[in-house]
Amino acid sequence: MTRHKAFTLIELLVVIAIIALLMAILLPALSRSREQGKGIVCMSNLRQLTIAWIAYYQANDEKLVNGAPIAPGDPCPASMDCPPGTNCAAVAPTTMVPGADFQNFHINELPWVGVAWGSAGIPASVPCQRCAIQTGALWRYLLQEKVYRCPTGSKGELVTYAIVDAMNGKYMFSGCSTAGFTGAPPYLCLKTFTQLKNTADRFVFLDEGYLSPDSFAVNYACQSWFDPPMMRHRNGTNVSFTDGHSSRLLWRADETIRAGRKITYNYTPTTCMGKNDLYNVQIRCWGRIGYTPDPACKYKLND
Repeated sequence: MTRHKAFTLIELLVVIAIIALLMAILLPALSRSREQGKGIVCMSNLRQLTIAWIAYYQANDEKLVNGAPIAPGDPCPASMDCPPGTNCAAVAPTTMVPGADFQNFHINELPWVGVAWGSAGIPASVPCQRCAIQTGALWRYLLQEKVYRCPTGSKGELVTYAIVDAMNGKYMFSGCSTAGFTGAPPYLCLKTFTQLKNTADRFVFLDEGYLSPDSFAVNYACQSWFDPPMMRHRNGTNVSFTDGHSSRLLWRADETIRAGRKITYNYTPTTCMGKNDLYNVQIRCWGRIGYTPDPACKYKLND
């Protein structure tokens, strides 16, 4: 009679230990590969949005699309099955209002997307966000909802990208006055493509890492952030430029990464590397800055 030799308990435990070790080695690599794949899709989304942004100004006498949605928006069409009373649809202001600089700055300009948030960091309902996307000025140039969202976005979040203030956005929320936000000079908030210089170096879209209203604000006149540093895809984010290309932006300073992870508004960096991260964003957003950089730090634009 033939007898089959079985595994001993020790041999079985050794095999299990080897499998566990291999899983511990492979899972982080698989996780990184998955994250890299999502980052590539995100950069593709940003590039497609920027191509739509370019198509818009080419079809509208070089005028840049309104980069800052205006709350509370308009009621969504009944065909979109939005909750009653939901005002998520993109709307262009049509009446000049004394003292309402932001509204008056965008008279008759339909924003690129509607009001897709309930409050800062909290998305509106999915039907509402869908309404915001499909009534926005860029929808006719890019009929794909999924392109408006980074693959690493939270569940129920359809819009994760923002246009920077300088590209016809909400310029008055990028100042440093303690008595109120005085903003960058309006002439730095560009209205037409012909005003642009160095198109390969200027941001247009970026992935904030969370949903926020309006356009992305970074201070112009002082060495501090307004909106928090953008955090997505590990220690940085993805951005697109006005010439149509997109790329990865990595933070060099630990303090920038901490401020981004904690969603710290009006953060003031203290190290040269942290100041360089901020300076890099300010220059690529505004094209110039309204203060003298720290002479003790050597500045270089991040690759």
